[in-house]
Parts: sequence; C-alpha cells; structure tokens
Amino acid sequence: MSDTESIRLVYDAFFAIAESVTSIVYINVSDQRTYPIRLDPYSKRYEAMLDTHPVFSDVFGRYVEDMVYKEDSQSLMRFADIDYVTGRLKKENPLLHVYRAFHNDRVAYFRLKVVPMEDGAKLIFGFENIDSEYRRRMKITAENERYHRLLDGLSREYLSVWYLDGKSRKVTLIRNNGSDSENGEPVRIGSTLVDYHFSMQKYFGSYVSPDDFDRLMDETSYESLVKNAGDDDLYYINYIRVNPNGERNHFQLCYAKITDDTGMANFVVGFRNIDSAMRR
Repeated sequence: MSDTESIRLVYDAFFAIAESVTSIVYINVSDQRTYPIRLDPYSKRYEAMLDTHPVFSDVFGRYVEDMVYKEDSQSLMRFADIDYVTGRLKKENPLLHVYRAFHNDRVAYFRLKVVPMEDGAKLIFGFENIDSEYRRRMKITAENERYHRLLDGLSREYLSVWYLDGKSRKVTLIRNNGSDSENGEPVRIGSTLVDYHFSMQKYFGSYVSPDDFDRLMDETSYESLVKNAGDDDLYYINYIRVNPNGERNHFQLCYAKITDDTGMANFVVGFRNIDSAMRR
C-alpha cells in the first residue's frame, strides 16, 4: 500500500469510526491480514504481533483470551469470523457490539464498531471505552424502571399520588384513588402543574394542627427531601390530619426519590391514611 493510500485510509477510518475510539485496526478481506491504525497503551502489547500482519482471527482471539470478560468472550468471538461480519454488515452498518473487558484492573464496558471500507474490501474495527457513558445509561434505565415500579405500587395503595419535578418545583397529580372527603381539595390539585411549596402550604394549612404546620413544611421542603431521602429507600413523614368536622386521622406521606440523568432529584409522592394501622 502506498503512503498516499495509507494516509487516506487513516483519514477515512477516523471519519467513519470517530476519534473517541481507543484502538483501530483494518483487515484486508481477501487474505484477512490485520494492520494497526491506532493502538492505545493497552493494545501496545499486540504491536509486535500486528507488525507481522497476522490473520485476523488469530490476533482477535488473542485479544479476547487476554482482555475480555469471560462471560462476554463467546459472543464477541463471533466477530473473529469475517464471513459472519460481512453477512451482518449487509443488514446493519455500522455493526456495533457492547462487551466487557479488563481496564485499569477493573471491568469496563467497551463497544466494538465495524465499518466496511472500499466497497467491503477492507473492514475497520474500532474499540471504544464507553464505560462511563454506558454505566450512566444503565443507571437512568434502572431509575426509570424503579420509577414505574414505585408508581404502580403507590398508585394502588395511596389515596393520591403526585410527581414532583425537581427543576421546576411543580407537582402534577398522577392518580387519585380517594373520595373527596378522604383527599380534600388541596390534595386533588388537578392535572396542571402547581407549585409544590404552595400546594403543601395549602394542604397543611387546611388539614393539620397549627402546632405542626412549621415542622411539616420544613420536613417536606424540597431541600429537606433532597438531603434526607435515600436513593434506594422510601422516605416517610407521619402526621395527624384534622378534618373540617374535627375528625383526626393518622396520615403518612411517602417519598420516592428518582434521580434523572442530569443529577436532578425528582420525587413520587404518595398520601395514605394509616389510622387503622396506628390504632392497632
């Protein structure tokens, strides 16, 4: 290959794969010989082997054996078969595969990206460390799943369920299970966005003893919730609700923290009557 062709291939490879990829090799499909384009420090151990332009399956197999997490090695080894790769590329281009490998003495998530070049005569294999981004996405997915599980559980058990948006500090009514007399007007806040502080002020002002008002406003403030509510546990606040007719009931507020991808804490809020349980 001429110097001009080599330079063009490197340029095209970076354009196709992206500079965030840590190591890049290309394979001549005709003889399956492998040539390095870019190697990170962890791939330098294969530099001598790559200088001989080995058959791709040999060098790829060495990499999988040395570096790849055992549970992911079998699925990744499919990509050592060039016929398998070229067949997949007819249906999906680029070809992507996420796997785990050892990096800095720990298991990290990597993504293999395969792109055909020169009408499929060459294949570019890029190896990208996506550990931070992948774990962030997994956390978001887990939080979303947790949100829906909590919402499903709270919706059945609680008289009213709100969603508190941490950025706007506004709440929306997600579900109302109770009757008018059970919930009261301040709890049935409607489907539009309402200021959370104002809603709690109105609710506690109507339904709790004046002696408890300041304490409850402090405990339920957004700042207090962020400080005291755990990421994995429900956070409870008990109080005595006094109805307009003088009837007193033990009530409980339940908060479930949901942290979004920006780090903002949001909450699912449930109201329930626990009077019968407290009097047993």
